[in-house]
Amino acid sequence: MLKRKINDYLLNWKQTPHHMPLIIKGARQIGKTESVRYFAKNNYKHIVEINFTLQKEFRRIFDKGFSIDSIISEITF
Repeated sequence: MLKRKINDYLLNWKQTPHHMPLIIKGARQIGKTESVRYFAKNNYKHIVEINFTLQKEFRRIFDKGFSIDSIISEITF
């Protein structure tokens, strides 16, 4: 995999105490998903990936709002 600026950014984000949820935006087809997968594989034991485009049934996760507690509750449901 190519070394990208996002790799350092993701590592800094992880190491920041009390970090906020991460949202990655950018143009299509530039490697966002691949970078996040690489980072997750190398930094976490377990990974859950939800693709709201391919898995439309998961869009209901946000029906109760965008609070972290409600999102986690809906995901674990």
